[in-house]
Amino acid sequence: MKPKAKAARGSSNSDTAIRQAELILQLYEVRREAVMREARSYVGGEFLPASADELIAIVSAGSRHSGFVLQVYGYWDMVAAFVHHGALTSELVYDTCQEMYFQYAKIQPYLRDFRRKMNLPEWMSNIEGLVEGSKAGRKRLAVMRKNLAAVADHRAAKASAPPARAKSRATAG
Repeated sequence: MKPKAKAARGSSNSDTAIRQAELILQLYEVRREAVMREARSYVGGEFLPASADELIAIVSAGSRHSGFVLQVYGYWDMVAAFVHHGALTSELVYDTCQEMYFQYAKIQPYLRDFRRKMNLPEWMSNIEGLVEGSKAGRKRLAVMRKNLAAVADHRAAKASAPPARAKSRATAG
């Protein structure tokens, strides 16, 4: 079951839907910007912290990767804030921003400890409220967490596997 859509106050449903569609398209354009694409590629791929301490180390490193993490999660927290303040409906974001749920799933298990250790009690609270604030969001989060566990298991198995040997060709003599 998807989150229920609400029209903004003082607007007709069609006017609101059009404005929201325009905003979603503008947000999509931001996602296509070159640095944002690179940041999303890192966060959607290689980035997979295994603890709050690892997340803190990545974010605190002052590296290109820490910038990517902050850029991507800041973007998704902004999108979630648009929902919180009525500029977008949770249903529209649920339908068009699946990537946000996937990326949130990567940090969700470590969020409480991260906030406590970094003294940032509100960090990513908009995403948390949006994703975990509906039955549909929690269900999608559970699926994403399961998928990420499989990815982590695959990476661990690959890392512990002995290196593949190159096959040599025997020459006839």
